Amino acid sequence: MVRVFNASYTSMYHVTSQAPPLQEQASPMEKQLLLLCLLLPAPVTPHEPGPLPAAGFGLCLGIGSYYIWNRISPGERCKDLGQVDVTALQEDLEKRVFGQHLAKGITLRGLSGFVKNDNPKKALAMSFHGPTGTGKNYISQIIARHLYPEGMKSRYVHQFVTTLHFPHVQNFEMYKVQLQQWIRGNVTACKRSVFIFDEVDKMHPELIDAIKPYLDYYEHIEGVDYRKAIFIFLSNAAGEIINKLALDFWKAGKVREDIKLSDVEHHLSLSAFNMKDSGFWHSSLIDRNLIDFYVPFLPLEQQHVKMCIKREIMDGGIIVDDELISKVANDMTYYPKDEKVFSVKGCKVVSTKLNFYLLPTMNGTVDRPRNLSVFSNLFNFVSWVFWGICSSISSFFYFVFWGISSLFLNIFYLISWVFWGICSLFLNLFYLVRWVFWVTCAIFLNIHFVYENYVLVALCFSEFR
Repeated sequence: MVRVFNASYTSMYHVTSQAPPLQEQASPMEKQLLLLCLLLPAPVTPHEPGPLPAAGFGLCLGIGSYYIWNRISPGERCKDLGQVDVTALQEDLEKRVFGQHLAKGITLRGLSGFVKNDNPKKALAMSFHGPTGTGKNYISQIIARHLYPEGMKSRYVHQFVTTLHFPHVQNFEMYKVQLQQWIRGNVTACKRSVFIFDEVDKMHPELIDAIKPYLDYYEHIEGVDYRKAIFIFLSNAAGEIINKLALDFWKAGKVREDIKLSDVEHHLSLSAFNMKDSGFWHSSLIDRNLIDFYVPFLPLEQQHVKMCIKREIMDGGIIVDDELISKVANDMTYYPKDEKVFSVKGCKVVSTKLNFYLLPTMNGTVDRPRNLSVFSNLFNFVSWVFWGICSSISSFFYFVFWGISSLFLNIFYLISWVFWGICSLFLNLFYLVRWVFWVTCAIFLNIHFVYENYVLVALCFSEFR
């Protein structure tokens, strides 16, 4: 889930509650500090606490709470400077972004230079311009993923969509206050926060100007340092200018890789500043040169669309097939109408088109190339054979183990019965011996009793005589 701004939340509690839980253990010095806090005297009376003990206790409680939250609690860690793997970012861009040599180069150099700077003079601001489906959102997601492992789901990456979070133009004054509070609270929690503004061309210009102080050359504003934050603006504005430039290069027989940033950057800044529907119309961000990089996204040709389709197939774990790729690519819409050079929607609907050709049709068959079906059937056959072999082996070992276990269990039962029989025999013998002994003792006692009575009677008769 992307962490996004919610305009209905106006309380500072929600804004400043983005404290970054870290996964580090507290250092020995920090642990000693926490122990010292526990040893400090608390107020001696509940009614009139002394000012010094109370102040010391409150100070240590605050410091201790900070370290406990920021050093001991689990969770994603706020990214420090110099911890972005630039090589991995470059490889990811080369592997997943096609036909955008300018965008990849500018993004890589701009971001890597910024994160390597221990003391930047201002926050990084990049403005992505180009037609739909050319990779603006995609590159911003790649940037987020390389800054934080959770990518767009990270608590330190915040995405704003104009039509979703700022839908009512008449409420832009309220949006300004809420946006400033959100940025202030999250940068306070993590200096390396990332803010992505989508559909900037639909945003009120004064709403964009509300974040101008955070992009300016200030060391801090109200005690908060914004110079390590990253702001990315996505806009479809100036798309026509970029399309015209790319088409002119194509008509002149030049390759698109010959297009340089100097050919388009000046036109981008002017069009963004002068176009009323650009979001940057007469914006102080452009007037004061606070946008560091204008990143143009060129329209995609059919060869680039095919690369997108191939990447989508590989990501889905499907066997790559050129016939399927061509079939999906030919089903896309291209312009100009006669030449059909550039894709109208770029790679935006590639996933939907691909699913259309891979899903079963109404009659239950699969509409996909024959050689892909052959490979799929072969793969399914091998899978079934492998599954049968594994099942046979597992069944064999199961029955062998079950038989051995049953044998040992029966032996155990036999030994138990023998032991129980022997114990019962000895117990019965013991009972028999005890009974015989008791009977014998009883007989002797009775004989003794009779004898004593006889003697007593004899004595009595002798006395009478």
